[in-house]
Amino acid sequence: MVKPLRGSMKAWAAMAMVLVMALAVACSSSPAPASAPAAPGVTPAELQAALSAAVQAAPSGPSAAEISSMVASAVEGAVPEGTDPAEISRLVQAAVSAATAKAAGSAVTPGDIRAAIAAAASSGPDPLSSGEVAAIVAAAVAAIPTPAPAMAPVASGTNATPDYWNPPTAFYGQPLYGGEMIVNFEDPLEHANTWGAYTATVTRYRTPTMNSLIGEDPYNPGKIIPDLASSWEQDADGQGLTFKFVEGVTWHDGQAFVCEDALYSLDTMVNGDSDGRITASEMGAKLAFIDYGNTSCKDDTRLHVRYSGGTDTALVAFIDRGFLIFQKDWFLDGGEDAMFQDVSIGTGPFIWEEGQNVGVDVQHFEANPDYFKPGLPYVDRLTIHGILDESVQQATMLAHQTNWHWVRNFGQYDSYVDDDQIQTVIRATRGHHSININSSRAPFDNVNVRKAIMMGMDRQAAIKVLLDDHGSAGFIMPPGGAWDLTQEQGCAVPGWCVPDAGYDAQRAEAIAILEGEDFDFGKTYKMTVESDEQVQARATLVQEQLRLLGIETEFDSVESIAWRQQVTTGEWGDFTPANTTMPADNPGLGMSFYHGCASATNFQTPQNDCDATSESLLGDLAVAVSPADQKTASDALQLYLMGQYYRFPLYWEQEAAAFWPEVRGYVHQPQPSGPFMRWEQTWMDPSHADDSGFQGQTSGVPGGI
Repeated sequence: MVKPLRGSMKAWAAMAMVLVMALAVACSSSPAPASAPAAPGVTPAELQAALSAAVQAAPSGPSAAEISSMVASAVEGAVPEGTDPAEISRLVQAAVSAATAKAAGSAVTPGDIRAAIAAAASSGPDPLSSGEVAAIVAAAVAAIPTPAPAMAPVASGTNATPDYWNPPTAFYGQPLYGGEMIVNFEDPLEHANTWGAYTATVTRYRTPTMNSLIGEDPYNPGKIIPDLASSWEQDADGQGLTFKFVEGVTWHDGQAFVCEDALYSLDTMVNGDSDGRITASEMGAKLAFIDYGNTSCKDDTRLHVRYSGGTDTALVAFIDRGFLIFQKDWFLDGGEDAMFQDVSIGTGPFIWEEGQNVGVDVQHFEANPDYFKPGLPYVDRLTIHGILDESVQQATMLAHQTNWHWVRNFGQYDSYVDDDQIQTVIRATRGHHSININSSRAPFDNVNVRKAIMMGMDRQAAIKVLLDDHGSAGFIMPPGGAWDLTQEQGCAVPGWCVPDAGYDAQRAEAIAILEGEDFDFGKTYKMTVESDEQVQARATLVQEQLRLLGIETEFDSVESIAWRQQVTTGEWGDFTPANTTMPADNPGLGMSFYHGCASATNFQTPQNDCDATSESLLGDLAVAVSPADQKTASDALQLYLMGQYYRFPLYWEQEAAAFWPEVRGYVHQPQPSGPFMRWEQTWMDPSHADDSGFQGQTSGVPGGI
C-alpha cells in the first residue's frame, strides 16, 4: 500500500495552473479548420496503460504534485483538438481515478472528478479548443479535496462493544483507521435484490450497507453476537424470542430505525412472495417456523417473534446472509424496483456513494460516520470490483489493483501462493456445485433413471479437472462437519462414493439400468445453465459426463435473474447445474433450504407435489431436542434424500481467500456471508505493505487451516 496523498488545496490549485500551462504547450499546434475532421483520439485503455507506466515509475506514496504530473503526462498529446467533450470526460476520469486509486486514504472519489469534468464540459462548444481542454482537466484536478489524514490508531476504549468485539490483535496487531479496502469479486454487479431475486452479487451491495437482528462474530465463526438487537430473551415456553434494539439507530437518510421496520421486513421475507410484493423470497422457507400472526412490536424498541412449532434454527436463520432489515417507508415508496436498483438506504457501516448506478461493475462505499456501533468501521472506503473474466481477476489482484480476493479458481490460487507478498489462506467450506434433476419431467420422474445418472457421474474426475484436487465428494451435509454421515452410511447408497471396480464398470451398470427403464437415448435433453462463466465451465463437464452415459444435452443459457426465476417457478429444463452453499452447519435449516416444500430454492416445487416423506422427516428434525436425537433425525433425512437423487453435489469445494499484507483483521469464514462481506471488522495497516515471505499457503490466519 502506498502512503496517503500529501499536500493542501493551495498546492492543488498551484499544480492545476501548472497543468493548464503544460496542456497549453501540448495542444499549441494550429487549430484545425472547422470543416476538418477531428483528429483521432486515444482509447481509455491506451490512456490507462500510459498512466499505469507513470504510476509504476513514481515514488511510493505520490504527492499532489506527482499525481498532477501523472495526469498531465498522460493527457499531454493524447487529447487532440476536435475530440468530443464526452470522450475527454471519459479519458480524464479514467486517468485521475487510476492515479488516485494508488493512494490509500485519499479523500478523492470518482464522483468528485466526474462532477468537475461534467461542469466544465457542459459549457464548452463541440469540438473544444485546446484552451478549453486544458481548463476541463485543470478543473478536474483542482476539484480534488484536501486529502484525508494519515492512518490513525484506534484509541483505547473507542469500541462500544468490548464484551464481544475482540479483534485478533495477536496475529494482526492493533487496528488502525483509514485506508481503502478494494475487493475483487467474481461476477458482474448486476442488481441488489437480496430479498426477492437472491444471487451472490446482491450480498456485495447489501451486506456492507445493512444489518440483521443479530450477527455472527467476525472473529469467531459460528458465535452469535448483537447487531440491530442489543439483547434477546426467550419466551418461557421456548416458542418465541423478544429482541431489544440498540437505541439511537438511524437510517442513512437520517430517519430513525424503529421496530416497525423490522416487523415489516420480516413480514415481507415470510409472506412477500405469496402476496406479490417480491418475486421469490430467499428467506421464506428458512423462516417457515415463524408464526407471523402472533409476531408483533411491543414498542419502537422491542420485537416479539413467535414460532409455529419447535425449532432449534431460529437464531441461525436470523444470521442468514439473506436476512437483512430494510426501511419500511423506502420499500413502500419504491417497491421491489428499489430492492433491485437503490442501495442508498441502510443502517450499515458503509454508505453507498452518491452518483452511482446499480449494474456498474465498480461500486464505492464510504464509511458511515453515524454508525450505531461507535468506533466502526475502521476503513474510510470500500470498493468492490465485479470482474467476470477469471484471467482479469487474477491479473488485477497480482497488480495490486485490488487487495482482497475470494478464490474459487485454483489456477488463481496457485498464482497467489507463488507470490511472495500475497497471503493465501484456505479452509473447507459449505460451497458445493450441485446437479439438479427436474423430477417433474419424464423420464426423470423415475427414481431409477435419476439413480443411474448419479452412478455415471465421475465425481473424482470433476474434483481433479475443475478444482485441481482441492475438493471432496461428500454427501448432503458438509463433509467433515458434525452432521456428516459416516462413509459406511453414505456409501451404502448407490452412486454416492467412488466405486471399488472403477467408474467404467459402474457406468456400464448405470447404462444397463437406463436401458431397462426404456430410456430414450435418441432424444436431446435440455440443460438450463446460468450465464456465469464459472457455472458454464462446470456445466460443460457435467454435459460430458452425461454423454459418456449416452445422454445428449443442449445448453439453454439464461442470465442470472431469469435463471433464478425459472428455478423458483419450476420452468427450467431437465437438468440445471448450480453453484450453491449450504446456508448453515445446521441440518434443519440447511436441508429445509434445499429440500423443504416451501423453499424457493428446492428445485422441485412448485412443478411437483411436496414430498410427504421428506416433509415428515424435516418435521421430526425440527422437534428433536437433544444432540443425539437431532443427529438421528438428520441421518434419516439425509439417507432418504440421497436415495431420491433429486439433487446431489458434484463436489464440495475448498475455498481460499488471498489478500495483500496491509489487509488486517480478516478471519476466514466457513461461507461467503455475514462478516465475510460486511467488512466492518477489517482494517488497513500501510506499515505492512512491503511485508514479504508469504510464498506458499499461509497458515495461522484466524479461521483458516
